[in-house]
Amino acid sequence: MATTPVPAMRVRLRRGLSRSRHTCWVLFRVTVPTFVAMDLLGRLGAIETIGRLCAPIMSLFRLPGETAIVVLLAYLVNVYSAAAALGSLGATFGQVTTLGLMLGMAHALVVETLVLKTAGARFGRLLLYRLVMSALVGWTASRLFIGAPQ
Repeated sequence: MATTPVPAMRVRLRRGLSRSRHTCWVLFRVTVPTFVAMDLLGRLGAIETIGRLCAPIMSLFRLPGETAIVVLLAYLVNVYSAAAALGSLGATFGQVTTLGLMLGMAHALVVETLVLKTAGARFGRLLLYRLVMSALVGWTASRLFIGAPQ
């Protein structure tokens, strides 16, 4: 069995560390501003206001209204900013699981819909399908992972 020469391993290790550093930098640029924005919105009372406005819709998924911010960020921006926002809300295991499954079905809708349109796919149909599946999976997951409302 042939082994990889040490210099080749060093090159691969350096390349891997460089790519990891780049990925961490990208995630840092997304998550830190989101944390700051969520903290600012919380101090201004905007999160509570958004929560009250979105509570009727989010209650279908047994989620607090504030989690609508997470859903909107994932749908319109990306899952990294949604994860950063979710981290600042103090959600339970069941809420995180439900949101994760929902957002796995539908995320970055603007960008991905434009890509699908460019590729010639029936983007409207696929967009509707992703949103419906996200809602169905979220509703089902909430029944499995989140206790009944009290």
